[in-house]
Amino acid sequence: MGTGDDTITSFAPQNSHFEDDDPKAQDELAVNESNVLQDRKIGLLGAISLIVNKIIGAGIFSTPSTIFKLSGSVGMSLVLWVLGGIISTCGALVMLELGSGIPRSGGIKVYLERSFKPKRLQTCVYLFYCLFLQVSASNAITASSYLLLAAGVDSTTWKERGLAVAAVAFAVGVHTIAPRIGLALQNVLSMVKLFTLMFIVCTGFAALAGHLRIPNPHNFDIKTSFEGTSNSGYNIGTALLDTIFSYQGYDNANAVLSEVKNPEQTLRLALPCAMGLITVLYILANVAYFAGVSKEEFRTSSVTIAATLFKNVYGNTAASKALPALVALSAIGHLLGVAFVVPRLLQELAKDGITPFPNWMMQNRPFKTPIVSLFVHLGVTILFICAPPAGEAFDFVVDLTSYPTCLLLSAITVGLVKMRLSRSDDWSSSYSAPWAAIAFYLAANVFLLVMPFVPPESSTSSLPYWLVPVVALAILGLGVIYYALRFEIMPWLFNYRLRPVSVDLADGSQVTRFRIEKNTQPRG
Repeated sequence: MGTGDDTITSFAPQNSHFEDDDPKAQDELAVNESNVLQDRKIGLLGAISLIVNKIIGAGIFSTPSTIFKLSGSVGMSLVLWVLGGIISTCGALVMLELGSGIPRSGGIKVYLERSFKPKRLQTCVYLFYCLFLQVSASNAITASSYLLLAAGVDSTTWKERGLAVAAVAFAVGVHTIAPRIGLALQNVLSMVKLFTLMFIVCTGFAALAGHLRIPNPHNFDIKTSFEGTSNSGYNIGTALLDTIFSYQGYDNANAVLSEVKNPEQTLRLALPCAMGLITVLYILANVAYFAGVSKEEFRTSSVTIAATLFKNVYGNTAASKALPALVALSAIGHLLGVAFVVPRLLQELAKDGITPFPNWMMQNRPFKTPIVSLFVHLGVTILFICAPPAGEAFDFVVDLTSYPTCLLLSAITVGLVKMRLSRSDDWSSSYSAPWAAIAFYLAANVFLLVMPFVPPESSTSSLPYWLVPVVALAILGLGVIYYALRFEIMPWLFNYRLRPVSVDLADGSQVTRFRIEKNTQPRG
């Protein structure tokens, strides 16, 4: 069970202690911090890049067509993008308060542990979320398909998957052996993403000025802009889900705050800057799409809507042909952002003694990177890329991420409310999110959690509409089972107790290991 005899060799800090403060405890846990903690090397640009790279993948180049089809009209589509931006900004304010109150790595994991008991139940649930529901298979496939398109190579399932594995391996590899280069690449690719969106916005202004190779689509006529709006609550709700999921990722910098210089100050600048910039660019990009793409093309386009816009404005020129490469780079930037953060979250879980082989998983030798955690993340991502058959099964697997993320974001928001209202929680933060923002965000998340269980009016999928949230919840439920087996059932069955011994680290975190001791008291 990974509990008893792990040994960490190095100096023995004076602040080792048993969590139950038994004065007879003699054991000490020896930890060399230089082999565990990462350096503070992320500045303001790096923090903004982490958020930008996680939020902006390939979705903004294609998702607008889906949202238009569901909403039924130009006006309603734009309303939903604005509403999604407002909801996500409220979420960013919640993350800002939590990050300012607990300025160390771990993000959602740390906030769950601070808010709810038993602490280790939250940690075990988060382990399964982090391990199986934070993979980047979809963006890896997107990157590979657009790289093949840019190279003019015919695409097949296994060409896409092979190139997707290579893209993930590159992201993991560069963060393993050359972390500074990896961070620099993240910064560069976040700029590429923002440049691409700005280029789309400028193209939209050109379309509005009449520089089009098709007749003016007249999508902004006041009398017709809301014409055709869907009267289906399910369609509108699903469209809003898609917009909000397109904004997810604003918690990315919170996950690695121990590596951020002046974390509270940097977060207070990075989160508003990133979210403000992304929200404005997302809305303007959608205006650009509607400026140069007809409604019929929105309904029938088989490529990204951005590609259709470029074709309608520039024709088959270099600008149009460069777009697939830019989309591929955007997806690779997302891979780099995920490969940087998720292994560090696994490292935090290893410090808690929750993962298998925790001493290996938490080490950052020899490159000052969590090499074992990086390769675990790589292995799980490759499994998600290669194991499911093509088609609906693959789409189902890559859709698993959004719902559990929404659930955990809802949980930490409830936790924030609880800590604010309870004197015993002794909550303190240098920034306080407005109550209105918290309430609005929580209400939106409740909507997101309930909506996937509402039956659609019709469906072309052979899979049940409720399968994604149910499977995602089942994976989180494995964390509950893991906790019950390891910390409750097995000790009771074999009459032993797990004694947690911990040492405080300089960044405010702890390394914890569990000693097995014979239980001398009779079972109750």
